[in-house]
Amino acid sequence: MKHWILNLIGLTLCAQSMHSTENVSLKNQQQPSARPVQAEDVVWKRDVYRMVDLSKMANAALYVPVDPSAEQKNLFSTLFEAIALNKLNAYEYLDGREVFTPTYAVQFKDLLKRFNIPYREKSDPKKPGIPIFDIDAIDIPTSEVTLYYVKETYFLDQRTSGIQTHVSALCPVLIRTDEMGELRRHPMFWLPLDQAKPFLSQQAVAADTLNSAQTISLYDFFRQRRYEGEIYKVSNVRNQTIWDYCTTPEAIESEQKRLENMLQSLDEALWEPNVRDEKIKEDEK
Repeated sequence: MKHWILNLIGLTLCAQSMHSTENVSLKNQQQPSARPVQAEDVVWKRDVYRMVDLSKMANAALYVPVDPSAEQKNLFSTLFEAIALNKLNAYEYLDGREVFTPTYAVQFKDLLKRFNIPYREKSDPKKPGIPIFDIDAIDIPTSEVTLYYVKETYFLDQRTSGIQTHVSALCPVLIRTDEMGELRRHPMFWLPLDQAKPFLSQQAVAADTLNSAQTISLYDFFRQRRYEGEIYKVSNVRNQTIWDYCTTPEAIESEQKRLENMLQSLDEALWEPNVRDEKIKEDEK
């Protein structure tokens, strides 16, 4: 087991590595949850990948506050702290696939080194041989994570005879300037949204940009799909992104619009009219 000390939000936070979240107060446990969809109920599905730009007003609630406090953290601060305390697993960002197994779980020290996050490693005086990572709050790259990749799953649920959409995973993306002065994207890791639910459910954000008095949890922000994001990939046999087969900005924009229209019309496209009507009548009996 590992033990870390993190200087977060101006305080020293000390916690032992654990795989349990029993000590986390789960607000979401008080919220009614829908009956889980069973695998046998899904007769069709497709994955959609979006870029969620935090500079857009609709997504600003995910970025602020940049400087976390004891009461309020933004999305990245919430995820980083949970990963640092080993209460949440992060998984390798692989080229074109997501694998959420222990083999591809990211080690926290490797994460720090990979993205040049300064830390001081020392031994735990109470547990010789166990490393401690001391990180200053100013070195946590909260302000540089200005983009997220979001994986959505569209599926046909034969119980309801309709299309449902579920946000299945998030990937924070660091935006940094390289040696040539060019902005580069650095995807950090994938996180299954449901595994992050206990932590995201504790952070409240504005429900919309016009009414800061109305708040919802970060988890519900994604569950209700209140963000705005452009499609960059829809699952396909060649595993291609839009950039792989569209070579101009005009072609990319046109393809994104086509895919959005396709998704909006899925509910009608996947059913023959007479079959759909019969299914609805049968469900109403």
